[in-house]
Amino acid sequence: CVDRCGVAFMFAPINHPAMRFVGPVRKQLGVRSCFNILGPMTNAAGAERAVIGVFEEELVELMGGALMEVGRVDHAVVIHGVGLDEISPLGPATILEIKNTAPEGEPKTYTQQKFTFDPLTVGIPRCDVLDLKGGGPVENADEFRKVLLGGSHTNAKRDSIVLNAGVGVYVYGLTESIEEGCKLARKTLESGKATEVLEKWVETSQAIRAEETA
Repeated sequence: CVDRCGVAFMFAPINHPAMRFVGPVRKQLGVRSCFNILGPMTNAAGAERAVIGVFEEELVELMGGALMEVGRVDHAVVIHGVGLDEISPLGPATILEIKNTAPEGEPKTYTQQKFTFDPLTVGIPRCDVLDLKGGGPVENADEFRKVLLGGSHTNAKRDSIVLNAGVGVYVYGLTESIEEGCKLARKTLESGKATEVLEKWVETSQAIRAEETA
């Protein structure tokens, strides 16, 4: 799917077999545990660039330190937002950025920088948590399509996509800063290109599924 359209969803129990055995244990525990933060550190995709959210601010540096200790990533940010494990219009987010500065082929050497990012700096206003609330799968899918429609319309959910996509394109290396990343994300949404990618992803996923079951 990545080769055909550049996007893929990797379901942990399938792509990371060990996680299949963790799921039932997590359900039995019924509380947060180390398994809630192990997933990103055991990414079966072997991603060298990553945007990782954590549910408590105290975990930001812990996760960053673990990523550097494992030594797989070249550029990553660990994020904790206001009540969420991502950036949102609810308020400022705490971010730890780590970068590998070693030449290619040599052991990784990391620099790290912890800072606060406020959505207000890129013109995104505050919102209420209810503005971000979703619903069932069908409702969420419909809302997602509406948010991706081209044009300059905006709401809290679209603003959240701009923020998190902005971080993603920055970490990937398409821009020099998160602020520039957010501008690129907004421009892409307004152009309608995001909807084109979504439609191609749906079409490709369905085609691959049909090929597998044929």
